[in-house]
Amino acid sequence: MQPEHELYTYTYLYKITSTSPSFIHKMIGLFVSSLDEYISDLQQLLHSKNLTELKKVLHKMKPSVMNLEVKGAGEILQKVSESKSWTANTTEDIRKLLDTLMHIKPLMEKDLKELEEEIRISN
Repeated sequence: MQPEHELYTYTYLYKITSTSPSFIHKMIGLFVSSLDEYISDLQQLLHSKNLTELKKVLHKMKPSVMNLEVKGAGEILQKVSESKSWTANTTEDIRKLLDTLMHIKPLMEKDLKELEEEIRISN
């Protein structure tokens, strides 16, 4: 199984794992389990507009977001990491990122269930 989605892809994971479903399941599971925390942190930071803390949260998210090739996230992470102050663009970028994360969570949860079935069948 290698699901195709508009908002993200597992191509990189499949490339580095030689299609090991259990490793891919673990990586997706770790990211999904972190999503609620990331979403909560980003929502709070939208209100506080604390750029230093925002950069810390985005830095923590970066490896997973890049490995799962979340569309548009890399550009947002790059732009915000180079920002010197919080601007209207920062707010817009974080809202886009939040929207993406909230949309991909149920899709990735579905992928996890399908991978679990694939792993169960192959064992």
